[in-house]
Amino acid sequence: VKPLRIRVMSYNILAKRLAEDHYRDLYTTVPWKYMDWTHRLDGILHEIKLVDPDVLCLQEVDAFDEMERALAALGYKGSFLSRRGLPEGCATFWKSSKFHQATGGEHHIDFANHDLKQNVALIHVLQSKEANWRLLLGNIHVLFNPKRGDIKLAQVRVLLGKVAALQQKHRTASVVICGDFNSAPGSPLYEYVLRGELDCLAHDRRYISGQVEGLAHGVEHKPVRNQFHLPPQEQEQEEEKTPPKNSKRKGNPNKWSSENLRIALGMLPQGTTKITHSLKLHSAYDTVGGEPAYTSAHRRFVGTVDYIWYAQSEGASIRPLSCLLPLKYESLMNSSVPCLPNRHWPSDHMSIVSDFL
Repeated sequence: VKPLRIRVMSYNILAKRLAEDHYRDLYTTVPWKYMDWTHRLDGILHEIKLVDPDVLCLQEVDAFDEMERALAALGYKGSFLSRRGLPEGCATFWKSSKFHQATGGEHHIDFANHDLKQNVALIHVLQSKEANWRLLLGNIHVLFNPKRGDIKLAQVRVLLGKVAALQQKHRTASVVICGDFNSAPGSPLYEYVLRGELDCLAHDRRYISGQVEGLAHGVEHKPVRNQFHLPPQEQEQEEEKTPPKNSKRKGNPNKWSSENLRIALGMLPQGTTKITHSLKLHSAYDTVGGEPAYTSAHRRFVGTVDYIWYAQSEGASIRPLSCLLPLKYESLMNSSVPCLPNRHWPSDHMSIVSDFL
């Protein structure tokens, strides 16, 4: 079964609440008029209209009703899952002229139910209206905390496990998984998604995401790629307590306690410390030429954290034809507002887009 050509867009749109709460730490170089939600919403909708995706995965949505009304006028249907106790979450939309949701085709993952923080993910099974073909679509926003690689791995493990189970049920469906993975290209978490396994003990838990602490002082407007800097008041809460006697044992230099391993693996280690998944995933961007130089840029971080992954299935082959690159990093850094958001770009992330056939 050959799918039709489809365009997939993934976009962390910067929640209104987070833009306001983190303004002093992350966005002080941005004039407030560019942070205003009304201005940013207009820019987000304008970008979606220009890109005209068939399916759209959004992260950090905290004005879903507003987004839903605006996107309905453009021919989209969608659903939303908020983080527990918080207004923002993930939202997935699809063109109603091209897809309808299969019966029982919506699945919510609230990671709080797994004791894995308040992040969320959505999975949809979409039936094409133009061909006998289904799309199994995942949308996730992984925990930011760079030092909790165990939780990051666990969240991705849970999502990929659920997608794999659904793939067994919908064997002719093509798989696409989008989102903000809060991890750098080539990082252990990236390699886990790509290669299907990772030996946790072979990697420092604090650097599983490849986001390295240490922004050079004096160049706060031009941070080093994939390095982050935490304000002093946040540093203690980012590094959560783990049993020191376990994390510092000889032979375990990578800061894994038995509890960290239980979280990452989903069980206590039983003869192996490898985490695995069965999906044969590839990055759309890497396939057509390489990951973007960056997908997110603000005062304390510049790097690539957003991805569109795809997998083959038994009855449906899907491959990326092209991907949309973000504005050149050098152009952004040389602009009057050398970070995101700004006058032309309404989020602290760039959208990522891939055409598939």
